[in-house]
Amino acid sequence: MTEQDIKRLMEKYLNGTLTKREESLLEKFDSNLLTKNENHVFHNKTQKEYIKRKLSKGIHQKPKSPMPKWMATAASLALLLALGYFAYSKFYKKPSPLAIVEVVKTTEWGKKMNITLPDGTEVRLNSGSTITFPDRFEENTREVELSGEAFFDVTRNPDKPFIIKSGEVSTEVLGTSFNVNTYPENQQIAVTVATGKVKVASKDAEVLLGPNEQGVFDRSTKTISKEQIDIATFLQWKNGVLHFEDVTLSKVMESLEQWYGVTFVFENENFGDCHLTASYDNEMLSAVLESIMYTKKGLDYEYVADKTIMIKGKCTD
Repeated sequence: MTEQDIKRLMEKYLNGTLTKREESLLEKFDSNLLTKNENHVFHNKTQKEYIKRKLSKGIHQKPKSPMPKWMATAASLALLLALGYFAYSKFYKKPSPLAIVEVVKTTEWGKKMNITLPDGTEVRLNSGSTITFPDRFEENTREVELSGEAFFDVTRNPDKPFIIKSGEVSTEVLGTSFNVNTYPENQQIAVTVATGKVKVASKDAEVLLGPNEQGVFDRSTKTISKEQIDIATFLQWKNGVLHFEDVTLSKVMESLEQWYGVTFVFENENFGDCHLTASYDNEMLSAVLESIMYTKKGLDYEYVADKTIMIKGKCTD
């Protein structure tokens, strides 16, 4: 009998329409032949066990036609298992693989967010930032995209490097913690390492960074520089601390806009020439502004709209 003949007879048995003559044909089917070809019939052990359970259960059920004699013999089970592929395809439907879904998380200005990626990596997303990642990592790498700023504490997996795409720059690690600052409006992309080692690469250059080192990619020159830094200063933002070290007031106000989600307008064009060194630990905006006005005499502020603040007066260092 051909394979098609066997499948046809098996289907008739399952439907209860097997004739006496066809029953005799099955009786002549040599179970030894089945044993020799068992490995070709089944795709895997799971499939074989599945069919055994399914068909063994069927042996004890009353069929639509009289029970054939061959079913009572040891060879009957072997015969049914030989037809496993047919029955398996009839009984068992392999689930379709689920499509990978792209996840996008965005923070508004003045807001921050904690995110846990599918591999357990912890991310602290700063204000005005967007991170894009798959709902599961199935490739040989774990790739995400970042616009803005985020601190990553990456789950170690030597078999799947963790890669952050930030425009022209990629940051690759196995398991470490570091900060990436890649706001689109900034001239530079900065990667600052807290623990472990990180590779920062562009099309034309790359650097390896260790703890307390920072790599900076310049968008105009396409170069990457590397320097030693005080890591605590660059990571204070994730703990709610604003730190300014001899920064112009115009830059300070830009940071306050991002931090608190407000807009500043200036009565005096020369306002930004003054400098400020200060730290603010989870302070309200009003407290920060009062501190700046106290430090920089001659300045004042006024709300001219719900989230718009005018800085008035003249600053003197």
